[in-house]
This record gives sequence, structure tokens and C-alpha cells, in this order.
Amino acid sequence: MNKLTLSHAFMIAGIAVAPVAINSSAQALSFVKTQSTGEQSTSSLIGLRVENTAGDKLGDINYLVLDEAGKISTAVIGVGGFLGVGEKNVGIPYNELKFSDKDGTRVAVIEASKDNLSSAPNYVWTENSSAKKPADATTQAPSQTQ
Repeated sequence: MNKLTLSHAFMIAGIAVAPVAINSSAQALSFVKTQSTGEQSTSSLIGLRVENTAGDKLGDINYLVLDEAGKISTAVIGVGGFLGVGEKNVGIPYNELKFSDKDGTRVAVIEASKDNLSSAPNYVWTENSSAKKPADATTQAPSQTQ
């Protein structure tokens, strides 16, 4: 419908509205029809079993953290506990995860022991972990050491 037709429709309905131009933003957008080779959905990683190179279960991926460019920077792995009770979150740089198939199931593999993860610090969410508001876009995040 064009703006004139919409204005008439609102007047017939008894709604007083100043005419507004309706622009289709579809022309400004580009669309992706399918994922590219090598891409995967983050939902396929959440809940993924994490093992060490010896095949011991260490935990599961609970969260994926994105950097300001939208790339995955950190995998937060839930370790310890039983059925999520007593579990703690440990952050691992995403590039340290390797993926393989074990008995037809995909798993993430890291070079660590249960003791390494048990003694690792809890992953702490901060206010800086949320996306910046447009007004804050020029503000630099504090540097982080790894």
C-alpha cells in the first residue's frame, strides 16, 4: 500500500493520522540464503560435550562469548557438579577447542585434566560483557590479560 492509501484507510476507520512515507528497508538489506562451508550454528555448540585428549569427560559448553567484531572469543564450559548442581563455569579461549567425532557424536576436545579445570578460576560475567550501546561505541573496553 502506498502512503495515500494508508492515510485513506485510517480516515475511514476514524483514526486521524498524518500521512507518513513508508519506505521498504528490504532494498537496503542483503540476505543470506544458506550457511557457507565451514560455518556452523552456535546452537550446535551449546551443550556440546567437552573431553580431554585422553577421552575423559570434562564438562559441556554452556555459553559462547562474542568479541566486539562478533567472533567467538571464549567458550564457557560447565565443569564439576552433578546435573548442574555445584557446577562452575570456566572460560577457555575458543581457539583452544578442537572438534572431533566420537562414536558418531561430535565432541569438543581440549588439552586439560579434570584437576586443571577444577582449580581454574570461575568465569565472571561483567557489565563489559554485554553489547555496547550506540552512544558508547567509541568507548574502549578495558584491556584483558589472558
